[in-house]
Amino acid sequence: MKIFFFMTLFCTMSSLSISAQHTSGTLDSKKVKVINTLDPICKMKTSMSLSDTAVYKNKIYGFCSKSCKTEFKKNPVKYSK
Repeated sequence: MKIFFFMTLFCTMSSLSISAQHTSGTLDSKKVKVINTLDPICKMKTSMSLSDTAVYKNKIYGFCSKSCKTEFKKNPVKYSK
């Protein structure tokens, strides 16, 4: 429970970071189709807080923050299951 709270707080405090493939300045979660409904790191709903994406094995994963994306990139096999 403490880890979940910390990750939620950490993700909420992180500044928004938009993937380089999105040049409009904001990420429209209705236009970006990600395969996950929850951020694989902190479990926040991507439909409510999508701010960054990463492509792994030709699939687009959504994240609530750059920090969650960075953590995913350290071990994508673990988090893409």
